[in-house]
Amino acid sequence: MKLNGDRIKELTLDLVGIRSVVGTSDENNVSERIQEILLTLPYFRENPEHLFYVENKDDPAGRKSLMAMVKGKKDQNRKTVVVIGHIDTVGTSDYGDLEDLATDPVALTEKFNELELPERVREDLESGNYLFGRGVLDMKSGVSILIHLLEEATREPENFSGNLVASFVSDEEGNSRGMLSCVPELVKLKKRYGLDYQIALDTDYTSTRTLMDPNRYLYAGTIGKLMPSFYIVGKETHVGDPFGGLDSNEIAAELTRRINLNVELSDDVMGEVTVPPVTLRLRDLKPEYSVQTNRDSYVYFNFATHGSTPSEVLHKLMHVANDAFLDVIEKLNRQYHAFTQKMNLPHKKLPWVSKVYTYDEVYDAVAEKIPHIKNVLDDYARGLMDKGITDEREVSLHLVKKLHGLWGKKDPMIILYFSPPYYPHMAVNGKNEVEETLIRTLKGFSDETLENPIRFRKFYPYISDLSYFSLPDEASVTDLRRNMPGFGISYTLPLEDIKELSLPVTNIGPYGFDAHQFTERIEVEYSFYRLPDLVLKTVLEMLK
Repeated sequence: MKLNGDRIKELTLDLVGIRSVVGTSDENNVSERIQEILLTLPYFRENPEHLFYVENKDDPAGRKSLMAMVKGKKDQNRKTVVVIGHIDTVGTSDYGDLEDLATDPVALTEKFNELELPERVREDLESGNYLFGRGVLDMKSGVSILIHLLEEATREPENFSGNLVASFVSDEEGNSRGMLSCVPELVKLKKRYGLDYQIALDTDYTSTRTLMDPNRYLYAGTIGKLMPSFYIVGKETHVGDPFGGLDSNEIAAELTRRINLNVELSDDVMGEVTVPPVTLRLRDLKPEYSVQTNRDSYVYFNFATHGSTPSEVLHKLMHVANDAFLDVIEKLNRQYHAFTQKMNLPHKKLPWVSKVYTYDEVYDAVAEKIPHIKNVLDDYARGLMDKGITDEREVSLHLVKKLHGLWGKKDPMIILYFSPPYYPHMAVNGKNEVEETLIRTLKGFSDETLENPIRFRKFYPYISDLSYFSLPDEASVTDLRRNMPGFGISYTLPLEDIKELSLPVTNIGPYGFDAHQFTERIEVEYSFYRLPDLVLKTVLEMLK
């Protein structure tokens, strides 16, 4: 078996030419095109049950993923490698006047010759070794490698030992509905055909880790993600009497200052460090303009993990929130004192006290008054969804506000909780023979003699669907469920099926720059002509 770089490039241009912006039914156009390509192969025409769609669960856009299975006929080898790739992309509005060319890499790359570009982008363009376009890097090139892998594996199935199961999934750039819908199907295939899953392999993009990083990386394991969220209740007042209240926005701003891009909060495991937390949303909840200060606000963060459990993240951020609250109170007292001095008026210390709670603490307090609180909140969540509120984060926020209202406490406070989605981290550290083989294989590809060295690293650093092949310990999941409003109603995970899979994961992906930017581009030589051989060798080694 050998993979052909020209064929992979041809497939990439084909798929990039099909718009598939996340959250739209256009994603189906790619899954349908992949099915069309695979149905040209005699294997899938002879085995139509090995190629099928998986409808996304509870998806208003009606999107679907495509799954394909190749069973080798050389022997009775039950070993199976699961390969995955996502078919959606982020939007194209960032291309501005060039949006019509965003999905035409050849024309876009040519057009860029006429534009003023940043120096590094200009150098890459003039090298002739890069293609530009939406999805060319993230990740239709990676999907094309997997399609071609299936093409080659089915060319002579009587000479292929082992099995492949491919999932071409939708919605990865959104809420991973595609992967979460495919997980139960993977379990069904495993049981129906007696498959012995070895690893899950993704071909999502790779890039430089820092501005001056020359390396190409192969990863075992994957980063995780939590979304710690803060519902902040202040005390409203008239703007003419600002010290008579406590502006929730001020607390939100201090929280953001302390958490956003704070490397001290990064997760450091086995010498690998996550990116620091990043603010994803910050806003007040006052519905109208008025000269009343804001009573409540909320903010949530992307919090990457390599080893920290939900309870550990809660504990860490409870301290941060308390310190932020105390600092705001101290500042207000200092400013109020200065104001009264300038006005030559009597001064009194402001009444505010730092109060920080986790969601489960508030829930337990309310449950003492309302024993059936679970039913109350579940019904409320369903009612929100019936009204068309489908964003899981919005549902969680409404549930926190509802719970706070039922509690009846009017004092300023912070309630810390988790918003969806949840991506478990997964370390591959050689704890069994399969992990040892995977690590040894990837390390064997390392080459420090190249101008751009190939290196092995642990934890794929970008959020991906690889997270849904394994779960952390049961206690971590319990802590998450207790502090994620709406879990099980507005947001669900196939926990038992993920536990059934429990696979080590790897990412061996194309290389380029600026994913999710209008200068998104792929390095042609490495991605099409060197990397596919590493993917193939890894698959074959794991099937031995």
